[in-house]
Amino acid sequence: MRGAFLIMLMTTNLLTPGAQAAEFVDRIGLVDKLLVVVGGIIVLLVTIYCIKCFVKPGERQDRHIKRRILKDDGEDRP
Repeated sequence: MRGAFLIMLMTTNLLTPGAQAAEFVDRIGLVDKLLVVVGGIIVLLVTIYCIKCFVKPGERQDRHIKRRILKDDGEDRP
């Protein structure tokens, strides 16, 4: 059974190294590279912004929701 599967793969040229390499090299173009670079920049900017918001959130108001949640007065008063 395994031998028949290997023969089938060989007849369809899936096991030849040249066919595998040529299949991927021909499809990489300028648009593909541009999409990868733009996607990487977006991921990098989002990561930097998330870290910035965690380190220095910037909520300084006394009526901010986090102050009402973290305040320990017993009952929750609006």
